[in-house]
Amino acid sequence: MFNKTKFYRMKQRGEAGCVVKAREEAADKGSGSVRSVERAADILSCLGMGEKTLTEISQDVGLSKATVHRLLAALQKKDFVARDEETGKYFLHWGLVGLLTKSLSREQQLVHCVYPFMKKLWRYTGETVTLYVRKGYNRVCVAEIVSQHPLKYSVGVGTVVPLNAHTGSPGKLLLAYMAKDEVADVLTQCEQAGLNSNPADRGLLFQELQQIYKQGWASSFGERIHGGASLSVPVWDRSGNVSASLNILGPCARLTEEILMSYLDILKQCAETASIRLGASPAVIKGGEE
Repeated sequence: MFNKTKFYRMKQRGEAGCVVKAREEAADKGSGSVRSVERAADILSCLGMGEKTLTEISQDVGLSKATVHRLLAALQKKDFVARDEETGKYFLHWGLVGLLTKSLSREQQLVHCVYPFMKKLWRYTGETVTLYVRKGYNRVCVAEIVSQHPLKYSVGVGTVVPLNAHTGSPGKLLLAYMAKDEVADVLTQCEQAGLNSNPADRGLLFQELQQIYKQGWASSFGERIHGGASLSVPVWDRSGNVSASLNILGPCARLTEEILMSYLDILKQCAETASIRLGASPAVIKGGEE
């Protein structure tokens, strides 16, 4: 049972940190594990806005550092949260992806492998970095690191976007490496669902996809998100197939065409190195860019 006398003595002595911790311990004893789950959820929601230090998380969720550290340690064991050893900041990790659906188990290894390179891109560009995979007639975001600029774009892990004629650079990149008849089937399904605003543009889209396949990258400006710009390159697997689209995303006001294209080399380098770690052959990677 919580000792009220001890609690008020601590408060009178000005031991604010001890008071907060005592309150938290009392709440935990009173409501059991439910409160801990709620607090863990608060921390995950907090990190959903971007990377944060222990102090920042503590301030945002209104808990002591000791309690936050204890909960973070538990979340790290489940790979829901990870810590950047260089900056000391915590961020959402690939373990959360596995909660979306059992069919994403294959993507866990993908995200685990690609994430360090996403971090490198994020530090270099300062922009939001995302990773998309194809799921049926859609593309699904399986990893994201949000820009820390005041003006930024974020899609959120788990976001589903139709692979239609206006799907943006990540979607078009994935479409470009699919068989033509398969692309036609995807577009037909989207048209039937009313997700293509102008089905007559299919011929132009196929020409664009051929160009994307030839050059090995895709870009878009305000295509899916008004005022947004993105650049995408493929991530290959050991079977020689494109398993994901690695992307940089930001506002057109900051990511002009010139600036966006200046990031192409490092984006391709990160994707190629990640692909090799996934077991892809360097020859296949280079061949796909020709």
